[in-house]
Amino acid sequence: MLSKINRLTKRGSFTFVYNKGERKALSLVGLVFIKSKAKRIGFSVPNKVGKAVVRNRLKRQMRAIVRERVSKIAPCQAVFTLKAGADKLSFSELSKNVDNLLRRSKLVGDVNGSTSTNKAILTTDSKDKKQQ
Repeated sequence: MLSKINRLTKRGSFTFVYNKGERKALSLVGLVFIKSKAKRIGFSVPNKVGKAVVRNRLKRQMRAIVRERVSKIAPCQAVFTLKAGADKLSFSELSKNVDNLLRRSKLVGDVNGSTSTNKAILTTDSKDKKQQ
């Protein structure tokens, strides 16, 4: 399970992220996020996705996916949303969608663990070496 300090649980917190956050979306998975000092992540699965058993299974899968990646995610408050039809996705497809959203939102760097700021530093260093 995602540790308690990394969970977004209160209704007011979800509302704040929805109202003030930046949105990124794929066809069946969406992400709303605000950069902040702490990592807090929540999950939202609407009734259109399926019955409670299906929605809870999807939330458990999303928690497992994010738990593996939480150390690489930049500090933010984020809400992952699933859309109708997401229950047809396999675990690996859901995982790929989450990775893609995290990259597109710039909340995580490459799979190798480097972030975009590290890339910028590396390119400026190589330019400086060429000029010398």
